[in-house]
Amino acid sequence: MKLPLSFGIAIGVFVSASAAAEITAPKNASPEEHLKLASPQLPQNDVVETSTSKEHTLSITKEELAKRPDLIIRGLIPALLQSHVEAVALLLPLYKNLPQQDPFLVAWGEAMMATHQGNYASAVQQYRELFAKHPEVLPLRYQLAHALFLNNDNEAAKDQFQKLRAEVNDASSQQMIDQYLTAINQRDQWKINGGISFLNESNINNAPKAGTRIGAWKAWEREQAHGLSYYAGAEKKWSLPHQLFAKLVLDGQGKYYWDNKKYNEFNARIGAGLGYQTANTELALVPFTERRWYSGGSSGSDAMKQYSKNSGVRVDVTHWLNKSWQISTALEYGEQRYATRKHLNGNNYLWSNTLLFLPYSGQYWYIGADYNRENTRDLDNAYQRKNVRLGWVQEWPLGISSRLSVAYARRAYKGEDLLGIRQKNKEYQTNVTLWHRNVYFWGITPKITWSYQKNDSNHPFYRYDKNRIYLEMSKTF
Repeated sequence: MKLPLSFGIAIGVFVSASAAAEITAPKNASPEEHLKLASPQLPQNDVVETSTSKEHTLSITKEELAKRPDLIIRGLIPALLQSHVEAVALLLPLYKNLPQQDPFLVAWGEAMMATHQGNYASAVQQYRELFAKHPEVLPLRYQLAHALFLNNDNEAAKDQFQKLRAEVNDASSQQMIDQYLTAINQRDQWKINGGISFLNESNINNAPKAGTRIGAWKAWEREQAHGLSYYAGAEKKWSLPHQLFAKLVLDGQGKYYWDNKKYNEFNARIGAGLGYQTANTELALVPFTERRWYSGGSSGSDAMKQYSKNSGVRVDVTHWLNKSWQISTALEYGEQRYATRKHLNGNNYLWSNTLLFLPYSGQYWYIGADYNRENTRDLDNAYQRKNVRLGWVQEWPLGISSRLSVAYARRAYKGEDLLGIRQKNKEYQTNVTLWHRNVYFWGITPKITWSYQKNDSNHPFYRYDKNRIYLEMSKTF
């Protein structure tokens, strides 16, 4: 789409200045009052003044302005960039009456007016479409985040404001964004999310290469399965004095295969605890209990039954080091008990760390390191696992987004199995996900993922690799 010359110039100036905004508000102003981007010098009472110097100022009535398309465009573009609602309300009708119009500018103005009129859901949809076309226009991200905030779409608004913070350089704008983030964190409401993926498993039982043998022992045959994986989660916070909060967490996830029901499973967890949060930091201590239902695998039946339970405590800490770097840590301890396979009873530990880098609003990277340990009664089932992972998420032109993740882990078991082998595995994982930001229905964006997994083991029965392609759909309420 060809934009007016003045629009291209305005974008270049605005972005190169890193969206420097003049913020003038009382010290105790709310985030809504505190955020006031610099406004163009458009006077009230339907009169526009333009000046090239302090000595030369031109006053013009609304009727005269309607005859000057050049002045309308010169006034409308800065008003859109700087979120000047009053100026847009004055100039947009005049611009629509011009013989030649830019559909992008018209849609932008209508989105801003929809926000001003309280039509937040409509405004969000319009801003998403605009931002998919021009993600380099930073004011659009703010206006989208602002509309999401007003529409109580807290998780999406928080994501956009965090990305926006990576773009601005002046302390006052960062302080303003932090106030929005604090306000979002303090909102007491249920946060619900869920998703579903269509699965095509060519090796659901992780079988090695066909014909693998160890002496007289022959490895199991590969099995296929087709079905769905699903998850649902809900979280509720209750704000307490001194930035403390109480927290309830509910999570459920499972897999259902219609043509191989022996591998169906479902896990449910409930946790309740306390936490502390600011705009940059959140700490939560949550005791939990978890139950797992499983059909039993290759030796099981088609009916799921209670398989195991796990109870313990989890600690989560996230902290923004600055506008572009975030570190998060999770610690978890659990006592695990099995309904029939008593030799697996024991405890487990998890220590997970992730460093997030947000160089600019359309891209982020993360690197993580994890350690988990399973202590079981029989040592051939007990192990330690060390994992490193790397991820990259990118917003591309034309509304395309991608996510790439790679991981490598080493798993070492404590004891020998019946064949006299103490298992040591090298585990590789790669995932590539693609989606279009402007393709969604009912707030759900479909994503397609290719996944590759390889297990390189000193135990011949546990060497395998497999590819999967699946369609994922998720939504946050």
